[in-house]
Amino acid sequence: MRKDKKAVMEKKIVFFDIDGTMLNLPAGMYEPLHSTCEAVRLLQEKGHYAVVASARGRLPASLEKLNFDGFIGCNGNFITFRQEILYDNYFKAEHIAFLLRLFREYDAPFNFNGSLGIWSSPAEHPVLQCHRELFGAALTAGEEWLFSWQPEEIHSGMVTAMFATEQQLTACKDCLPQDWLVDVYTTENIRMDIHLPGHTKGKGVRFLHEKLGIDFADTFAFGDACNDLEMMRQVKYGIAMGNATEELKAAAFAVTDDVDKDGIYKALKLYKVI
Repeated sequence: MRKDKKAVMEKKIVFFDIDGTMLNLPAGMYEPLHSTCEAVRLLQEKGHYAVVASARGRLPASLEKLNFDGFIGCNGNFITFRQEILYDNYFKAEHIAFLLRLFREYDAPFNFNGSLGIWSSPAEHPVLQCHRELFGAALTAGEEWLFSWQPEEIHSGMVTAMFATEQQLTACKDCLPQDWLVDVYTTENIRMDIHLPGHTKGKGVRFLHEKLGIDFADTFAFGDACNDLEMMRQVKYGIAMGNATEELKAAAFAVTDDVDKDGIYKALKLYKVI
């Protein structure tokens, strides 16, 4: 890891991805490490801000105990700071109707993710069952997977669509409006996250640190996947986890240890944030 010996005492803001950064669900790591909890506590004790930036619609239960200052959810389409909603970009009724027709055509189970819950396709679909086995163990406290709902009840800034093959995913993706934002994943299970135009995770990060008056020189972010690339470019110290993709490591300011090897604590200690 590259070192920067300058210890700036100004208020800092640190953004944390969830999956692959603080948790690792496919590997059975459903709780953050003690060192991660301690790192968040110490940086807040020093007067700095700790903010989650994730594709998820809200925090999983295992992270709520850390009392983060802010949350950037749905890859930038839902932003809160100390319980105040600052931005909420969600699918309108016509968008939801279009997506539901499209997912039926490609036999794609889905989860509409929002701050109030997860509106899901029928639970018995085998592709959805696989997804729930990977990611369902870290549901938010009080949050349910909703399988009985009406389209008008959905309030969501992101939808995850899952597929049996990459060919199905590509064909479905090609039907989406060109200006919609899509993140494709082909590891663990084949899926894509779909967002409306507007904020991305990176834009959300910039929006929040500028709104709070935090200087760019005092911004940090931790991530592991390609959807963290833009976030890394919006902060001074973009730090890739040791288990991150090679593409993210190449773009990062520095690379720390793995998610399960105290990577967050080690980096924050090195850069004198804690």
